[in-house]
Amino acid sequence: MIKTPPQIRCQGRSNCNACALRRDMVCSEVTLEKLIDFHAGIDDFEFEAGASLFAMGDVAEAVFCLRIGAVKMVHLEPGGSMRIVRVLLPGDVAGLESIFRASHEYSAIAIDHVRACRIPMPYFLKFIDSHPTLQMRLMERSQTALSEAQNWLAQIVGGAMPARVRLARMLLKLRLDRGDRILRFPGEDMAAILGVTFETVSRVTSEFVRLGILYKGHGASGKRYFRGDIAALEKIASGDG
Repeated sequence: MIKTPPQIRCQGRSNCNACALRRDMVCSEVTLEKLIDFHAGIDDFEFEAGASLFAMGDVAEAVFCLRIGAVKMVHLEPGGSMRIVRVLLPGDVAGLESIFRASHEYSAIAIDHVRACRIPMPYFLKFIDSHPTLQMRLMERSQTALSEAQNWLAQIVGGAMPARVRLARMLLKLRLDRGDRILRFPGEDMAAILGVTFETVSRVTSEFVRLGILYKGHGASGKRYFRGDIAALEKIASGDG
């Protein structure tokens, strides 16, 4: 049976003025008046789960500002194994690390249904050059992305901490907003992030569910998520649970 590839659809031009996440986006410091010309060149894209926004080694033609959904940043190791190095959520920018490089360092793959604004790289660089406030915002975002990547590696991927501690830390980083909802990954993706086997992830997740720390749920649109006991996860993540 031939598997249908994930769909990618352009929904037309984006409207920055009407964006619900404008305050969280990289262009939040730019006035609405100055955005009138900027958003004229930005397209609104939809990606189904598994679709690629761009692949590692692709020419860096654009950046993508996430509005809905989550994206995993994937590095392919020389031996062919896959390592998820970071997860992007609404308000984040995919491809930001490549704005001064010729090609993308990672692949960006939709975890679930994603809507993102595609900004052509030449257009983005020109806009940065003409808006000093955006330059500072970009520097802040770049520093945040670097710190997040370092924390991701130090707290989740590397080290000799038990798998349950690292899984708790990962779940806390995948927390949506400030509530108890947590982005729910397939077990294979969680194993790729933690650098452990699928069986280990399945065992620890089942333990958390059995203890009442995690509850599996579905949203109205069918999107899967966890509801978590945040205090319990924080205790485990600190190594005291």
